[in-house]
Amino acid sequence: MNKILSLGLMVGMSTVLMAEPNISNADMKAKIGEIAGEKGIFAQNEVFPKDYFLIGKNLPFSIGLTLHHPRSSELNLSKEQLDKLTTIKANTMPIVIKSAKEIKALELALVDKLLKGANPKDLEADVDNIAKLKVELTKKHIICIASVRDIITKEQAKIVKGYLTKKTNIVK
Repeated sequence: MNKILSLGLMVGMSTVLMAEPNISNADMKAKIGEIAGEKGIFAQNEVFPKDYFLIGKNLPFSIGLTLHHPRSSELNLSKEQLDKLTTIKANTMPIVIKSAKEIKALELALVDKLLKGANPKDLEADVDNIAKLKVELTKKHIICIASVRDIITKEQAKIVKGYLTKKTNIVK
């Protein structure tokens, strides 16, 4: 019984280790890190640009999941799908980066004002502006998600959901 469990675990681990993304994003991560600039004093664990969406945690980053997830090669995307997805990414990322940088700058300015003694009432317009920009950015994100959804097949969508929701069951 232990041999079967060990063998199953080894096969599962080797599958995960051999899986590769459709497109590597190592260079992109480095560039985004440079673009993001210094982290705020209260945001040392910043994830740029994700932290600047209104809904940064519960919406999927579909382009990343279909192109860059370590298991994305399991999707077997066609050349046409890859071309469409990379076009969406090329058109969307500059907008996201620009908006996130703007929001970040406004947030840092707000913190600076607050730390220098500004009255919270005087910062309400700044907060409203930041909120408005985050809403606009999140709406663009939702359009991107829908665009990806329309490109991949239902079977591919199930695969993406599977590699997001599968939990490793380790028998003790």
